[in-house]
Amino acid sequence: MAVQLRNEIVLRAPNRAGLLADVTERLYAKSVSVLAIRAYEEGDEGVFLIFAESSHLATEALELIPDARISATTVITVDRPNNRGQLAAVSRALAAAGINVTEIHMTAGESPIAHMVINTEDNVRALAALQDL
Repeated sequence: MAVQLRNEIVLRAPNRAGLLADVTERLYAKSVSVLAIRAYEEGDEGVFLIFAESSHLATEALELIPDARISATTVITVDRPNNRGQLAAVSRALAAAGINVTEIHMTAGESPIAHMVINTEDNVRALAALQDL
């Protein structure tokens, strides 16, 4: 199992038709490999959480989005075998350590590996708790 601290890019921009296309086309133009993405509407803004192979290249690409605010946040990435109970095991390890999860997104599909991106109130302690799985 791979567990590590990484940067996730957070982009906030005025929401409009075509914003998703602009974001993804700019990432593509910079040859950014997107490993995970979550996008949603919050008020009048589009919010994107982008976990990329290179957060530096992703930031460069996204700076071209008009009126965008870009920041980075440290997250934990967890790669586990894609079989039942893995998410429960990760969740239980964090709960047992008394760590509150503030956000999680993951993907697995038919892949043999489930990829989780997790943010907690204490990512350093969470990283230590997950190392023992």
